[in-house]
Order: sequence, then structure tokens, then C-alpha cells
Amino acid sequence: MKLTFYLLPVLFLLQSFALHKYYVSVTEIHIEKKALQIIMRTFPDDMERAVEDNYHIQPENPKFKQYMEIYLREHFQILIDGQDREYKILGSTDEDNFLVFLLESKLPPLDAKQKHQLQIKNSLLTDIYDDQKNIVHLIKGNKKTSFILNRQNISAKVSL
Repeated sequence: MKLTFYLLPVLFLLQSFALHKYYVSVTEIHIEKKALQIIMRTFPDDMERAVEDNYHIQPENPKFKQYMEIYLREHFQILIDGQDREYKILGSTDEDNFLVFLLESKLPPLDAKQKHQLQIKNSLLTDIYDDQKNIVHLIKGNKKTSFILNRQNISAKVSL
């Protein structure tokens, strides 16, 4: 009886850790003179679920990658001084159990005398996971600024 009394809470605790999954993506944005170089990492199974839930496309479908890019464009946005900036999806790859996207956005000519504002909107996977966290690292030279975005707060702003 005593053994059951002590083992039951331990088993419950261990089971709760086994069932819990973390939902996170990490985006690095390197701010250079003429462009933003962006590396975005997320879990492949989470992205597959997002595409399946939103577009009803299975991973075996030849158009799956195309829909993954559509989803990415709908949930990741770059603005400079309030103006939407286009970006190219240079490619994607699987790396160490992550799905990695490489993106690039050209910067417009910026007046050095004026303050310019960069805004990142990242709602990736927040439509399917309530506790999704999107970590964004903005790197300019030796300075790094980080934000944790989620369903309630999908946007971060910094001065360029």
C-alpha cells in the first residue's frame, strides 16, 4: 500500500512530461545594408499539420511544398515604416529534425538622417496551437534583439 502511495504521483508526473509537447519556431533575421537574410526553423510535423488543417493537402501531394509556402506567406510578414515588404523564399531543407526556410527581403534605400522602423509579424502555427511560441532574433552587426511572439502578440518592432 505504501509503495503504491509513493509510486502513483511519480508515475503521474513522468507521464505528464511524456505527453507534453513544446510548440516553437525560431527565426533569425540578419539585418545587412541592402537586405534582410532570414533563417526560420520549425518542426516539420507541425508545419505538415498546419498545411493539412488549412488547405486539406496531404504531404504526399506534389503541391504540398507550394501550399507550405502559401501558409508561410500568410503567417510571416515584414514591414518597413509600415509598408509591407516582399521576400523571396530561397529554399527549404530538413536539418537536425527541423524544417528550415531560407528567406531574403531586399531593403529599400533608407535615409540615414531619418529613423526607420522594422516590424516583424509572425503568427506561424498560432492558428493550430494555442501555446505556440515564435522566437525572433534580430541581428544587426554585434547587436542582437530577441522577442517571443505568440497568439496574443504576433508582432515585434525595432528601429533600423
